Amino acid sequence: MELSVVLVNYNGADCLPATLAALAAHTRSEHEVIVVDSASTDGSWEGLDGVRVLRFEQNVGFAAGCNRGAEAARAPYVAFVNFDASVEDGWDEPLLALLRADAGVAVATGLLVSPDGATLEAVGLEIAPNTATYGRMEGLPRSAAPAGPVEVVAASGALTVVRRDEFLALGGFDELIWMYGEEADYALRLEGRTVLHPGSAIRHEIGHASGPRQSETRLYWPARNRLINAARHLPPAALALSVASSLAFDVVSAAQVREAWAVRALARGWRDGLRLMPRVRRERTAEQRARAAAKLVPLRTAVREQRRLERLRA
Repeated sequence: MELSVVLVNYNGADCLPATLAALAAHTRSEHEVIVVDSASTDGSWEGLDGVRVLRFEQNVGFAAGCNRGAEAARAPYVAFVNFDASVEDGWDEPLLALLRADAGVAVATGLLVSPDGATLEAVGLEIAPNTATYGRMEGLPRSAAPAGPVEVVAASGALTVVRRDEFLALGGFDELIWMYGEEADYALRLEGRTVLHPGSAIRHEIGHASGPRQSETRLYWPARNRLINAARHLPPAALALSVASSLAFDVVSAAQVREAWAVRALARGWRDGLRLMPRVRRERTAEQRARAAAKLVPLRTAVREQRRLERLRA
């Protein structure tokens, strides 16, 4: 067995069967599938044939779910795949080939595309100055994707392959983050390269795993975790810019939603994030922070991309 595929499931009765069917049909390497169920209430973890199930009675979050799956994995390579997405045929072979061929490649990832496969959702991830991630080339036709492997800053947890031992030695995903921000934190800790191979792709059913874009979950956790990642990884000047740009971003988000619950969610995120910043600030050296800051795109680039996607208005 060469590959362990880990899926973190939460109430996936309406999508998990299709995800597992796609894995069974389209994975070419000898593999196992591990479903980490995080306190689902819909029975979606029951009666699954040909998979191992790790059941938790409390919602442990995406980061811890991935870590528990990696710890239980029996293969030398571990893939993290979203439970609401369908891999395309042969998705695993190019990613495993990257990791086998070059010890300097620490993470291999593929394209995230729309459910019909025609539109790009992400060709790897960029990290903005506020430490938020966004998909490279999002919204462009699939024909715009690179013709061959390219190095990217970060990989989406929707389709990521790592060496199991290296992932665990680095501490896995940071469980303090819980969800939304673990990809950026891992990329900023990583010393090896992250490479995307366009021969691998997953069709992403946007909305189920992550929930609607404007929800309490999608406002609270990112606001909190951007502050944690900035405090942990960035030198003083970049940290100040990160906090200021996070504040501006969240003010815009509150203005767009125009609901009291949104303001409360953002306020709680800032309260909890600010409380945790001193704790994580001690975890990285000045040299490590300088390397991490070099991975961020310029503020102007991040703002231009959000405007292109019509998430910010000029």
